Amino acid sequence: MRTIPIMRYKMPLNRFAKTVSSVLARVQQAGNSAEYQAWRCRFMLNRLHWFVWIAIIACLTFLILGLCITSVLNASDNPNEAVSQEENLIDLMIYITIELSLLLCLILLKSPWASRYPKRLFLCCSWSITLLPQIQATLQGKVDPVLIAWTIVFPAQATLIPVNWQLHLVSQVTTIGYYFCVKPLLGLSNPEVENPVLHNIIIFVFYFWICLICDLGVCLYERLHRSEFESKRQSQVFLHGVSHDLRNPVIGTLMVLNNLLQKPDATIAIPRSILERMVQGSDHQLQLINSLLEAHANDVQGIVLHTELIQLSGLVSSSVADLEPILEQNQAMLKNLVPEDLPLVAADSTQLWRVFSNLITNAIKHNPSGLMITLSATAGSKMIRCSIEDNGVGMSEEQCKRLFELYFRSSHIRNSLGLGLGLYLCRQIIHAHGGEIGVISFLGTGTKFWFTIPIKSYITTNTTPRSLNARTEDGPLTSSWFWSRL
Repeated sequence: MRTIPIMRYKMPLNRFAKTVSSVLARVQQAGNSAEYQAWRCRFMLNRLHWFVWIAIIACLTFLILGLCITSVLNASDNPNEAVSQEENLIDLMIYITIELSLLLCLILLKSPWASRYPKRLFLCCSWSITLLPQIQATLQGKVDPVLIAWTIVFPAQATLIPVNWQLHLVSQVTTIGYYFCVKPLLGLSNPEVENPVLHNIIIFVFYFWICLICDLGVCLYERLHRSEFESKRQSQVFLHGVSHDLRNPVIGTLMVLNNLLQKPDATIAIPRSILERMVQGSDHQLQLINSLLEAHANDVQGIVLHTELIQLSGLVSSSVADLEPILEQNQAMLKNLVPEDLPLVAADSTQLWRVFSNLITNAIKHNPSGLMITLSATAGSKMIRCSIEDNGVGMSEEQCKRLFELYFRSSHIRNSLGLGLGLYLCRQIIHAHGGEIGVISFLGTGTKFWFTIPIKSYITTNTTPRSLNARTEDGPLTSSWFWSRL
């Protein structure tokens, strides 16, 4: 017997698994902010009111329509088309049960329970129309998929409540799954269907595409609305940061000038300390404005890189020497473990210096005095991995996820004087060099920032293009500088 080579299929299966994981990661909504979650809850409850009222009126309409059809059929001369009184009673009981369950949902919508469990209430409203009639039919030993209700309810849910596509999927799978699973388990069948297998295939394919289109529409709508919501929220945070951070230096300067103007002398002698304070305030204000303009310009035009061959250990030593005053002021200790025999990297020394400077000062700002910072770097086959590690207070998982976002500022920064642009600019710089940047941190155990820089030999030989928002000028490399791993 010939053995099937399993290893031959391992690579395609791994790629398929990674692709599926990537798609699920894009559509998952675990990263929604608390503000958006609160808005989505209010939106869902408001739209559920509309859904329930429309469902109540629609059920009454179909009840009246059914009674009219029954009376017409019973009035005809054909006894085969007549509807028995028992069947009329069963249909009437189904509609009464649906109406009562919808009225119960309407009562729950006005209670505090609704704001606590909006998802459960959504499922109750949906299953009252699609699942409850099936359960009643099962208790009577019959099969009733209520296809008209499915065809109306699923698109109606997607239209009126276009949020949380996973919730729509649960509602649909439970409803359709009950029909396809409970019926064969209990041995129920519909005698009016001549070919049950073909009938079930048609139902499955038909509602598969209806549900897929509905859920896709909900997913796309919510992604668009969520991005707009987060953009507005970030704009509000940014405007608050601008009004706060840019106002403080101006207020300090105005206070000094007003105090000087209150003196009766025509000629005012200004102490050197006052001038130094005014210069510091103006410099800080200018830095904030420049960082804001630079972040915008980098997003539009890309970072300009002046590349050259750099020995990383020398660049790190220079960065540490420039930061000695702030280290002494905050009583922080820095241990430089970057080896001197690392391969050369083709990088912009000024931009790379800014990355080290921002990450080190970021660690100092986020932690109390007496911090220990460790710098290290290791060379791989294609990249040099640098790390800046501290033994400070650490960060939560949610803070780590949003740390490199534009204008994001952590709530536990002790003396926040910036607009939240430093780490965002670091990410722009590293991505422009063709590397990656990230953070590993847990509360109470310190923080470790890491980033990678391509080695010179890897950059010059790699020929797989990737579009990046960056440009080089006056450097020895061509556009291959931006070619990176895929």
